[in-house]
Amino acid sequence: MSFKRSFTSEPPGSDRRSGLNRRWIKSAYQGVERRSGKDRRLELLGAEGAAPPPDADRIERLEKLLLSTTLRLEAVARLLVDKRILTHEELREMLQSLHDAYQERRLEADT
Repeated sequence: MSFKRSFTSEPPGSDRRSGLNRRWIKSAYQGVERRSGKDRRLELLGAEGAAPPPDADRIERLEKLLLSTTLRLEAVARLLVDKRILTHEELREMLQSLHDAYQERRLEADT
């Protein structure tokens, strides 16, 4: 058995001259950039490498989603009150208790 065959994972009869498996060799390239065209990675990270600013379209979609969710919840609450399943006072008490519980959790998380 030769050194070349035991050192690499190449099958016997491979034409590799050095015997090194080059897929595992990683080193930082310090030379001149020879690629043509723009580096597309910079577009993803921004020019300075920071995260890109949030686009206005995404913010607008989130605002629309928030508004539609709020309107649906209000419609369900109004239906429950109109059908006399809940009273205004019961609904107000429930919202207040949920708000208080949320505030307590928030205060515990801050400490």
